[in-house]
Amino acid sequence: MLPITLSILACFGWGIADFIGGLKSRSLPTLSILVISSVTGTFLLGIMILLLNSSLPNDPQLFWAIPAGLIGIAAMFLLYRSLAVGTMSILAPISATGVILPVIWGIFFGDTLSGLCILGIVIAIIGSLMAVMENDPERKKRKLTKGVGLAIGSAFFVGLYFITMDMACTHHPIWASMIMRSSTLIILIPLLFFTKVTINIGKIQLAPILLMGIMDTMAAFCFAMATSKGMLSQVAVISSLYPAVTIILSTVIAGERIQKIQVSGVILAITGVTLISAF
Repeated sequence: MLPITLSILACFGWGIADFIGGLKSRSLPTLSILVISSVTGTFLLGIMILLLNSSLPNDPQLFWAIPAGLIGIAAMFLLYRSLAVGTMSILAPISATGVILPVIWGIFFGDTLSGLCILGIVIAIIGSLMAVMENDPERKKRKLTKGVGLAIGSAFFVGLYFITMDMACTHHPIWASMIMRSSTLIILIPLLFFTKVTINIGKIQLAPILLMGIMDTMAAFCFAMATSKGMLSQVAVISSLYPAVTIILSTVIAGERIQKIQVSGVILAITGVTLISAF
């Protein structure tokens, strides 16, 4: 029961963080947003480690947290860019379909797929294809929605993130989270100087970005705790339902409206991801 509860918390955390990140990426450089949120997360995890008085363990599995951090930042960058140029309620569910990768990974290590899981994979793929289609009134035909390529790329890296973090979190999820978050700064800060992107963000803009960093970090930590205690296949699927939270926020706060075929696609994509949890 604890892994499921932690996975649900990760779902809400990532859903809120993605909404803020996508929204702010429309007016601010995505790279600067990621740097601020990563610094916030590293600081938060550092405080937690100090309070727990936990020393760095001698665990080779923790090295997997380094590529997990690099993969995670790639997933976030692609997702936030897609949400900045396209419709959040359409593109967010596409990124969640990356959960298929850890399910396939589980098969190679002896897991067996249930009939519902196979059905879920098929439905998620069909739903994703429907969600990214929109009517073009000028040419009277359907076209791919803007930002779909970025969302698909994000889905791929999301799946890899789940796999690598699961390998890193076997025994010490708090340190795996800390190493993962710190490794993102190793690549982000040099990129910041190389691209000459400035972090000139006002107080009004800074507050939600700090909140985004806190929510994303706590979501990642909850996932790390959940996958250290439960099955990756189940934990990853439940955690990947975060687009439902992003969709609700984008509809209520941002006032997004999507076409009927896309509504059906989003519903199918989320339904498919839910069914995969029967695995």
